[in-house]
Amino acid sequence: MPTVTLSSGFRMPVIGLGTSVNNPIEVENTVKLALQIGYRHIDCAPVYRNEAAVGRGIKTSGIPRKDLFITSKLWNTEHDPKDVGPALDQTLRDLGTDFVDLYLIHWPQSYVKQTPYTAFPVDQNGNTITIDVPIASTWRAMETLVIAGKARSIGVSNFFQPELEQLLLTAKIHPAVNQIPATPYRPRVDRVEWCRSKNIHVTAWGPLTIDRATQYNVASDPVAQKLAASINITPAQLILSWAIQRGTSVIPKSSHEERLRSNLAGTSQLLNFIAHCGKMQLANSI
Repeated sequence: MPTVTLSSGFRMPVIGLGTSVNNPIEVENTVKLALQIGYRHIDCAPVYRNEAAVGRGIKTSGIPRKDLFITSKLWNTEHDPKDVGPALDQTLRDLGTDFVDLYLIHWPQSYVKQTPYTAFPVDQNGNTITIDVPIASTWRAMETLVIAGKARSIGVSNFFQPELEQLLLTAKIHPAVNQIPATPYRPRVDRVEWCRSKNIHVTAWGPLTIDRATQYNVASDPVAQKLAASINITPAQLILSWAIQRGTSVIPKSSHEERLRSNLAGTSQLLNFIAHCGKMQLANSI
């Protein structure tokens, strides 16, 4: 499995399995299957409400913990420094592990924490209730998790350049990753290049989709289909290979064994093939 070395010094597999699926049984079975066929990076989050199922899938897969890379995230209601540690502790209990390899601030926005708890607090008009928690204070709490050995690397998700610039002003531990949505349609070139200049690795979530609401699949695009057919690979393999060759890692999600195997093969066997055939520039123009 190809890997990338993060600023923390740890190596992360360039392809991971996304787990933002509602059905816990499906998630458990998919995680188990994915690990057994060769995946080693599992990306999860408490807001997906299935980390216990992910943990069961990891346990029943039979793959040793030392061979895995597990990413989880801090949800928006837990940005208060006093809530950061307990939030990760709950994730560790659910996953059945003593540490995560990567812990991310899921979004830069902070939500109010209500009783009874809801992940998406809204007022009487249906508007999300946000609060002002300085990102620097949340990050300091994240840094204590590294010192405690509960997170090997820390980073962010869905952050733009101004938010990262603010974080970097006071960060003692460098953010290792910024996980953002990126596809050939929306390659986020400026953000990817800026992060690279700051030694922040970019992971692309939703690499095979263009619209979260419609779940329109980039791999169904006629240009992607034609280009993939010309070199005898699948459109999904084309897109994933494109993403990895530009220096990002990817976390596609699927519960279908054939697609899981195909996506994995796309990173293991095709990373140099597309560039060799001169297809990268065309993939960039999809």
